[in-house]
Amino acid sequence: MQTKQNQALTMHPLFFDAIYRTAYMEKKDGKVALKYKDDICGVRLEDNKDVTFTMRAPSAETVEVAGVGGSMGRDRIRLERDEEGNFSKTVSGIAPGFHYHFWYVDGVQVTNPVAPVAYGCFGATNFFEVPREGEDFWFLKDVPHGDVQVRTYVSSVNEHVKKCYVYTPPSYGSAPEKKYPVLYVQHGVGEDETGWIWNGKLNFILDNLIAEGKCKEMIVVMCSGYAFLKDEDPVFYPGDFGREITENVIPFIESNYRTAKGRSNRAMAGLSLGSAQATQFVARFQHLFAHLGVFSGMRDGETEQILSQHEKYPMETVFMTGGIGEQGLAERQKVYTDRFQALGVAGGQRSYPGYHEWHVWRASLKDFAELIFQGEDRGDQGEADFTYEECTLTKEQLDRQTFAEHILMFDPIYKGLIRAVDEKGRPAGKYKDEHCGAEVTDVAGGKARFWIRAQGAKTVEVDIWGMGCFAMEKAEEDWWSCEVTGIEKGFHYYGIKVNGVDVLDSNAPVGYGGFRAINYLEMPEEDFEEYRIRQTPHGTVHLNYYPSKETGRTKLCYVYTPASYEKEPERRYPVLYLQHGGGENEAGWVWQGKLANLADNLIAAGEMEEMIVVMNTGYAFPENGAYHPSMSAFTEELVSSGIPYIDNTYRTIADKAHRAMAGLSMGGMQTQKCVYAHPELFEWAGIFSGGLTIQNEEVDYSHILLDPEEFAKRFKLLFVACGTEESSFESTKKNEETVLAAGVPIVPFEGYGYHDWTFWRHCANDFLRRLFKA
Repeated sequence: MQTKQNQALTMHPLFFDAIYRTAYMEKKDGKVALKYKDDICGVRLEDNKDVTFTMRAPSAETVEVAGVGGSMGRDRIRLERDEEGNFSKTVSGIAPGFHYHFWYVDGVQVTNPVAPVAYGCFGATNFFEVPREGEDFWFLKDVPHGDVQVRTYVSSVNEHVKKCYVYTPPSYGSAPEKKYPVLYVQHGVGEDETGWIWNGKLNFILDNLIAEGKCKEMIVVMCSGYAFLKDEDPVFYPGDFGREITENVIPFIESNYRTAKGRSNRAMAGLSLGSAQATQFVARFQHLFAHLGVFSGMRDGETEQILSQHEKYPMETVFMTGGIGEQGLAERQKVYTDRFQALGVAGGQRSYPGYHEWHVWRASLKDFAELIFQGEDRGDQGEADFTYEECTLTKEQLDRQTFAEHILMFDPIYKGLIRAVDEKGRPAGKYKDEHCGAEVTDVAGGKARFWIRAQGAKTVEVDIWGMGCFAMEKAEEDWWSCEVTGIEKGFHYYGIKVNGVDVLDSNAPVGYGGFRAINYLEMPEEDFEEYRIRQTPHGTVHLNYYPSKETGRTKLCYVYTPASYEKEPERRYPVLYLQHGGGENEAGWVWQGKLANLADNLIAAGEMEEMIVVMNTGYAFPENGAYHPSMSAFTEELVSSGIPYIDNTYRTIADKAHRAMAGLSMGGMQTQKCVYAHPELFEWAGIFSGGLTIQNEEVDYSHILLDPEEFAKRFKLLFVACGTEESSFESTKKNEETVLAAGVPIVPFEGYGYHDWTFWRHCANDFLRRLFKA
């Protein structure tokens, strides 16, 4: 159930091209087949711009939806129940824009696991988009796309590993001598480093502007603006992030990217809290920045300081913006922008329809990007080179972050905000600590304590997949809690039920599993170090977009490149295509599987060949045309669209001896289908919990798997893994023995394990060590 609307309207961090389908078993003519059917879409934009809200809640009496303020308002909308216990309502007249919103089950505020989720309001928060008529500057268009990279650095301020998102323009990879100016842009309070990509659509905005010739090509850096120190009680500014920017972020960027030096080639901007940080940083480090963007904010003292130093450090751009509904802001900003313009500084003040909201900030970014880096390049003016050096972190800190990281926030802070203003009416709130959703309290005993805020709930349960439901009890204030023992080592999905209704805990790590947003817990495996964050050279995770010939839709794939990739521009690399399982998607191997951590550590230890790893969504449903009922048309799409894109974009060794495919569960079945059908493409394959098929009603691979000579022509490695606790273990084991008895040298891998990420990490750990070796 994918709409024909622009994909920028439906994308969210957990699933770029959401399918809103689920799998089921169909019995027909005595046979059982896995198929897909349409499932609930929590929020759907209709063609006439109405919005339909839906939630499955058979045990609830009422379900309501309300905005968090701004253009949608806070009035609750009551949904209507059908005979199956689904609550739904189609609403007209919601103002155009990006809308965070809350759901209420019997009056209890919750997050809907089948509606789009992003990080906002200090947690996983639902949102939807209503486009403004004639406004498409942030849409996904058929233009060259820049590369969005997830990079790793260390903060010397609070001694944490941090992630930043870096946008490089489409020409970056094909113009090796060119240097680019850099824009550093910050998120607002309660948001994080993911916001400008997923909520702000920054990469699409820049792609479109560059394609239209409306802005300079630039690198853009998006960081998490939190630099809290232990036992610190900061007011408004979350730690000394300014020092982190200058001592860690800028040195990291200038050491790893082809940046143009000098303050003329460096801009700082931000929204809300980020606008205050941007103003503070420019005032504090005027020798570094000549361009400032202030979106939905105003800091008088720091702005006066910038003006006072204009003769020594002339600003080239100062641009201030806000929503028309942000009362009094435009007038305050214009007082200053008029003074800057009188000094010959470009910029000015602009206001856009809306309030303190993402659609305002997108427009702000667009107009700011068109203004900056347009003047004469003044050179580096004697600026010294930046050198990036990492401080050494403790193993305890690295492990703590390993078990907490997730796609919505790499380094979770578990904070709330006590809102306040100072004597001049400026924001001056304080941060309050909150409970994380699940905390391991005793590794040896497999003990963890679960928390969730559920004010007014009658019952709350935690449903640990494979273990069952555990009742939670009222604890402090609005919180419910329980402690569970006997949790096995490894990765565990879990759900929360409020008054019997499945919801998402906004404070806990979140992934995509079981065709929905789902929380998870890590119970550390004490004897498994390879998947943990370590201070080794880190590779890069890229977000790449390409068109699918089969579906006519744009695909997102995550691509891992090793640390040497940018440092050795003449070198070419082998490629592994690594697939997820049914009910999961392209993000799974990065965040649940911790593929990048595994690869970084194995490469650093000399136990894995350096390679590119491509992680794609395994769903491809052509609108008009046949596709495999359980595996879709992905294998055809990979061959016709995915592999050519990767070979044209990356420095691959584009032959079968240097190309591998592997996958878990459904991905393992897709791997078999693809590698047997395309011996010209693959010589290496891995099947993790996907069964080993010799022959069935649909396929016959016996001429390969029972013939040593034919097998030798096709494969250098066929790796087959199945956990001893999986339901398919006995059948897989029997087929392995049959193949081995025929003299075909497949490589079996087994161990204590279920059909879960714990086992699949171990599969990847063993498989990666074997790939592309003689």
